[in-house]
Amino acid sequence: MASPSRRILCAIFAHPDDETFVVGGLVARLATDGGRAHLYCATDGDAGRASGVPVSSRQELAALRRAELRSAARILGFDDVRAPGHTDGALGDVDPDVLTGEIVQFLRQHRPQVVVTFGPEGGRNAHRDHRAISRAATAAYYLAGVRTAFPEQLADGLTPHTPSRLFYSAWPTPGPGDELRHESLPVNARVDVRAWNDRKRAAFLLHATQRDHQARFEKLALTDDETFALVSEQRTGMLRDLFADVDG
Repeated sequence: MASPSRRILCAIFAHPDDETFVVGGLVARLATDGGRAHLYCATDGDAGRASGVPVSSRQELAALRRAELRSAARILGFDDVRAPGHTDGALGDVDPDVLTGEIVQFLRQHRPQVVVTFGPEGGRNAHRDHRAISRAATAAYYLAGVRTAFPEQLADGLTPHTPSRLFYSAWPTPGPGDELRHESLPVNARVDVRAWNDRKRAAFLLHATQRDHQARFEKLALTDDETFALVSEQRTGMLRDLFADVDG
């Protein structure tokens, strides 16, 4: 097990504020313990609303949200933010090789043990950009360690890297009266973040253009635990039976 000071996490998301909603407490806890976290945020969120903040164009909103992202990431404890500025709302239209390659490069650069992203359902709101980033991040998780994948990156001095674990954002099964009814993969990882909720709230408030979502944030994200689904743990041993250790 990696010591706290050697733990590295890469978070892969679609929009500014995804990081605070999904892993804000986890990252704050990791940073407090001396670990490191790095964030890839695919879009600038310029197709969203501005919550009463005056903006004159999508370009201005994009610039505001980039600044908000960096401020929130700083207070949570992210060491690095990569924001390539892909088109908000159309992430699925980006060439998959381009998007996956960017994330492979990000993983090879920062060399995490753990990668966290949205699940294939696209998060609680099943957003199409969330679904697109899940596909690209999952592919990148597997390809970052493959020498023949994106070999031009190796010519630039990077080396292959195989992260140990991939987690998807996950949550308890919604109840009959819940506003958001989409289900995730089953929760099998739970991190106590109560001591870091004040920092998480402060980070969300730095996303001033997203204040319209504050009530949802308070209800869904400011919880005792952040919950995830562990979906891959890359193993080194050789299986001699594809059904070994399979229950049922």
